[in-house]
Amino acid sequence: MKLNILKAPTFLLLGTMSSASFGAGFAIIEQSVTGLGRAFAGSAASAEDASTIYFNPAGLMYLKQAEMDLAINYIAPNSEFNNDGTSSPSNGGEGGDAAKNAVVPNFYYAKPLNDKVAIGFGITAPFGLVTEYNEKWVGRYFAVKSDLKTINFNPSIAYKPTDKLSIGFGVSAEYIDLTLVQMTNLGTSDGKVKLEADDWGYGYNLGMMYQATPDTRLALAYRSKISHTLKGDGTLTAVNGSVLADENIHGDVDLPETISLAIHHQINSKWSVLADATMTRWSRFQELAIESDGGTFTSTKPEDWENSMRYGLGVNYRYNDKWQFRSGIAYDETAVPGIKRRTARIPDIDRKWIAIGATYNYSDNLIIDAGYAHLFANNPSIKESDGTNSLNGDYDVSVDLLGVQLRWLM
Repeated sequence: MKLNILKAPTFLLLGTMSSASFGAGFAIIEQSVTGLGRAFAGSAASAEDASTIYFNPAGLMYLKQAEMDLAINYIAPNSEFNNDGTSSPSNGGEGGDAAKNAVVPNFYYAKPLNDKVAIGFGITAPFGLVTEYNEKWVGRYFAVKSDLKTINFNPSIAYKPTDKLSIGFGVSAEYIDLTLVQMTNLGTSDGKVKLEADDWGYGYNLGMMYQATPDTRLALAYRSKISHTLKGDGTLTAVNGSVLADENIHGDVDLPETISLAIHHQINSKWSVLADATMTRWSRFQELAIESDGGTFTSTKPEDWENSMRYGLGVNYRYNDKWQFRSGIAYDETAVPGIKRRTARIPDIDRKWIAIGATYNYSDNLIIDAGYAHLFANNPSIKESDGTNSLNGDYDVSVDLLGVQLRWLM
């Protein structure tokens, strides 16, 4: 028996994200609370704290002393399906809110060694997705649960060859873990398909910052793709719990590279403005293929994703030595090429960001950051089909993001 069970990029995901994703596709951009307060505008040129390890390791040269940052991001998404003419199966509800609230942490440590060299280490989750519908909803043959986690370990080093130029380099060791569930039609009843797989992959990031004038800084940053070959177990169970199939599975996937061009300009002692344009090479994701030992779970699903752009504009305001404030807007393009490539696992669409944030210097050694953003999106329509079953309708989607960070200066 062969089942077409993979209907979306389910081999990619962080532990705590929703289908109303926070970067295009299933990317997680929430890697900095100070950046969150600006809608991540100009993050590659910011160098405001140790989170520059992720966005541009060259920024380590702008940190004046060692620091350790610990951040918690609370993500409250909404993703509710509205049925509109689904033909098969015709029975079942609309699945409820498929998106789940989540907590996503970040950790960074940075240390200048001298005027020319600095080092750092970051732990992040660059990609992610969590969606979960009830097992009797009308789209159960396409998706019930998608839960995949990534965690990335990123040591970095920066060097300042001239007074104006800083360069940085980091390596990444990334772990990915997947759990995927959906129902399948066994004829007289539904069966449950469950896939579990994991893998380690490796990549790098690099960047440069150029202090064009005392007030203007230009930046270019790049994060490489990371290739994964996930291996694990696939099971098919009947409604009574009996196991009908249990096979080893494997599949290859490339998590895409990104490149960002950014600027930071200091207007005066109080105000600065930041902007950026970031491209993610989602065109690498043309199909999702999985193989299994006995062929039960073997499947190929065309995706045909396109490269996406993200544009941001933000400001910082230094009120006094204790308080700083920031705000920003951004436009985030979807990677999904159209309605027929949108899936129940990732009903992705263009998003608009608006964000605010603040920093409080509690003492000489302790800084508290907070940020909030709301993501707006038009209701994405879906017409998903596997040749036998179809899913037609649209989604009500939105996301609220809240982050808090502590910075210890050493």
